[in-house]
Amino acid sequence: MEKWFKICLLLCLFGVLKELRPSEPFLTQYLVGPWKNLTTDEVYSEIFPVWTYSYFALLVVVFLVTDFLLYKPVIVFEGICYIMTWCVLIWGQGVAAMQGVEFLYAAATATQIAYSTYIYAQVPLSKFQIVTAYTQAALLTGRCIAGILGQVLVATGLCDYYTLNFISLAFVSAATVVAFFLPSVSQSIYFHRGKPKEDDKALGQRDSPQTCHITDGVHQVTSDDTDSVQSDEWTLASVYRLLWIDFKSSFSNAYMLKWSLWWAFAMCGYFQVLNYIQPLWETVAPSGTTNIYNGAVEALHTFLSALATIAIGYAPVNWSVYGEPIIAVISLFEGAMLYLAGTSNELWVTYVTYMAFCITYSVLITIASSEVAKGLKQESYGLVFGINTFLALFFQTILTLIVADSAGLALEPSDQFKVYGGYYFVLGVVFISMAAYNAGRREN
Repeated sequence: MEKWFKICLLLCLFGVLKELRPSEPFLTQYLVGPWKNLTTDEVYSEIFPVWTYSYFALLVVVFLVTDFLLYKPVIVFEGICYIMTWCVLIWGQGVAAMQGVEFLYAAATATQIAYSTYIYAQVPLSKFQIVTAYTQAALLTGRCIAGILGQVLVATGLCDYYTLNFISLAFVSAATVVAFFLPSVSQSIYFHRGKPKEDDKALGQRDSPQTCHITDGVHQVTSDDTDSVQSDEWTLASVYRLLWIDFKSSFSNAYMLKWSLWWAFAMCGYFQVLNYIQPLWETVAPSGTTNIYNGAVEALHTFLSALATIAIGYAPVNWSVYGEPIIAVISLFEGAMLYLAGTSNELWVTYVTYMAFCITYSVLITIASSEVAKGLKQESYGLVFGINTFLALFFQTILTLIVADSAGLALEPSDQFKVYGGYYFVLGVVFISMAAYNAGRREN
């Protein structure tokens, strides 16, 4: 077995274990239940918003620290944050303690960027596509198994919501142990840029000596732009210059900027839906009044999203031509699903609309990621992902402050979902307008 494959399998094992958190689909029920005795207003308006604000504050710092510390320590720290999250969740009491849970969870979420980029420092460029597929499949597998496990244990009465948290704690603890066995990294993109791997050099020579070319309407920048600043030694000036070069080359093209903006706005809405879907379910069907299938829904939409994502990878579509109208139509569809979820009093309707939303989002974010990646140097992808996520969290922070936080409108979950439906409707109208404008330009 080749070394890169062993490293990939070890990282995938970490990815599966850290996502095996069967208590997560039932978090709201746990918090408002007899174990914590919190009110729904405290959970929705005082506790859940902390995740958004903390994630936004931590992301930029974590991105740079991940590169500076050479990935592995940050992956280990991610596992430790998950352990601390579940320890406080199990044994902490009161609003302040649960706000601490949200902060620790945000720290773990922010450090996931290390998981996503660690493997690129360990394998040759020719293996990037396959290891990306493996590591993302590991996350989806873990989430799917967690959803099924949680649902089965709750439905059969083998575990209550409190006991599920101990199972989650055991799995994230096992993931942390695995993280310690990951090989250390000797170089990174910005702070510890070393000599390119031989395999990377060979692939890079295919584009030499030119610095850019056009592929399917996408302006792609090669590595020549940064040759002059590659060095075994780093200074703050050289790091700043590398960041600026990668930022400028990544966002100076209108096509990539368009996809990145949709990515940021859509991710903002997606994060908000994920954060408040459980409060909506609790509002529609309060705990104890009916059988709930949160775990099954999470497992099913994860599985279907994975299938849809694979299928779209084989779709023979010229996204530079048809991307805008498809984004527009699906954004309008997502808006309709969220608005319907906000107006329905039937739990099964909110389940179905949530799954439809998540599946279509997964398809579009896959397309957006692919289209953005076409125009990037490989080492710029982490930066662009970080910037797009930062923008998404910036927009989400504003949205949370207005509609969910106790300092803002503090809308009921059903009213919030009507707002989120309108948000995606506006996004769809914007892209319909762009599609019509560009179609007119092409005809002229």
